[in-house]
Amino acid sequence: MGDKKIEFGSYKEMPMCAMSVDDMLWNHTGSWRNVRPYYDPKTSPCRTGCPAGEDIQRYIFLVTEKHYKEGWETIMRSNPMPSVTGRVCFHPCMDKCTRGDYDQAVNIPAIERALGDMAFENYDWIVKTKASKKQKVAVVGGGPAGLSCAYYAAKLGYAVTIFEKEKALGGVLRWGIPEYRLPNDVLDKAVKVILDSGEIDVKTEQAIGRDFSLEDLKKKYDAVFIGIGLSRSRSLGIDGENMEGVEAGLEFLKSINSGKKVSQGKEVVVIGGGNTAMDVARTARRIGSNVTVVYRRTMNEMPAIRDEIEEAEREGVRFRFLATPASIARGKGGKLSVVFQEMQLGEPDESGRRRPVPVEGKTFTMDVDKLFTAIGEEAVLDGLDSVEQEWSLIKAASRFGDTNIDGVFAGGDVVTGAASVVEAVAAGRAAAEKIDRYFDGKEDPAPEEVRTVGFKDMNTAYFTHAKRNEVPRISPEEALSSFDEIYRGFDMALLHREADRCFSCGVCNYCDNCWIFCPDVAISRGENEYEINYDYCKGCLVCVTECPRSVISTREEGK
Repeated sequence: MGDKKIEFGSYKEMPMCAMSVDDMLWNHTGSWRNVRPYYDPKTSPCRTGCPAGEDIQRYIFLVTEKHYKEGWETIMRSNPMPSVTGRVCFHPCMDKCTRGDYDQAVNIPAIERALGDMAFENYDWIVKTKASKKQKVAVVGGGPAGLSCAYYAAKLGYAVTIFEKEKALGGVLRWGIPEYRLPNDVLDKAVKVILDSGEIDVKTEQAIGRDFSLEDLKKKYDAVFIGIGLSRSRSLGIDGENMEGVEAGLEFLKSINSGKKVSQGKEVVVIGGGNTAMDVARTARRIGSNVTVVYRRTMNEMPAIRDEIEEAEREGVRFRFLATPASIARGKGGKLSVVFQEMQLGEPDESGRRRPVPVEGKTFTMDVDKLFTAIGEEAVLDGLDSVEQEWSLIKAASRFGDTNIDGVFAGGDVVTGAASVVEAVAAGRAAAEKIDRYFDGKEDPAPEEVRTVGFKDMNTAYFTHAKRNEVPRISPEEALSSFDEIYRGFDMALLHREADRCFSCGVCNYCDNCWIFCPDVAISRGENEYEINYDYCKGCLVCVTECPRSVISTREEGK
């Protein structure tokens, strides 16, 4: 027959051949194995990067399955205001995203925001938890830490009362973040979701140390959480800073967010390099001013969110680096004459950034209509003398917010100093859980061992390159004409397109690779899990190699 090709129309045309009528199940090939594969889910790196510990992989996977409510509920177990953090968080999760080493990190905050906003349109998702426990909890401060503590304490079955010194809840979210980043109506809806989720009472325009004391609260409540944040701007400590035309950036933002009319002139200088400085500068641009931000270090050392710096540049904010104000005087035409000392970078300080030091004999002057200070904030601790303090902050005895006073807890910026919204949210939840253990007499849990996967652990042969989907935005020119929100959010098509980019690192998403490729048919597929039949698994580790997400690990047989 040689090399001639023979074609058979069906098996009936094939010649007779020997065929086994038995099976090989008697041959337990697992006895050949010296290495045992096993399913070993790990933590996605994005989750370890999130200060609130959100199960990011899970809620993105649920989006791909169109289980939006379950995705939202997954976030709410760690963070009660996803519509807020999806807009203003500095998203360290994206810095950890494994996909960033492949092409571009997944746009996690946009997905979080989309799920948070969905709850506003699907209010039946919100379930009110009734107070089932006898103890009552007081929360002092209605900012992100206080709102978070109130939400989780209420979800644990406690009746909660929030005491807020301003006329509305929100803290820095309401008074310190401009509407083009976080619209008031979004914040109002997010707060309403929290208040409608449990037995939470609110008392506004009530300040500790003015309207009530800590002792008053301890008499009426079984536990007290202090989450008052940082509400006072730091002083420059130079001559002339108290004259008219010099204003704290936080007060300016509060005036704008309160709807007050402000007049500040054409030329404005903002002192500082943090998020408040960026918010002040961009807000001043929206009311018609030419703005220069002066910072004592370089752009590389600026603590502001990088996206905010880039947005400020896009909107025409000018930057002057390596300079700090030395004095302020009244100049010609009523302007402020600001003398700046030129700086240079020296050795690193305690923050790890190089310390700015004066360049002897080098100064320059700027004549401006308005100067805003934004060099940081500090806590107002009126009425809290009995609570142990350190560096003008409340000293917490543990990561759960215990203080030196029994039944009194604290968290957020008033403990850590200036941090992020999501870190304050995490502190509020940790304190609520601690309060629950305090009432039950339980010990604090030991830190969990977390095992993550990295880019080198992934089998990227199963993934295709795809550019990140960015959130639609208005143009810089349009942005400067109003305080309308800049970023408009994902529609459903963009949401799914971006969710599909997630690698689902370290977590099985039932792709069937192990089941398909196992040469011994030793893997069976259940509804939501796979099982390895070790009677027949030879330990060839094909399943380990072909798992795209590093979910299968190995160990020596017998160990």
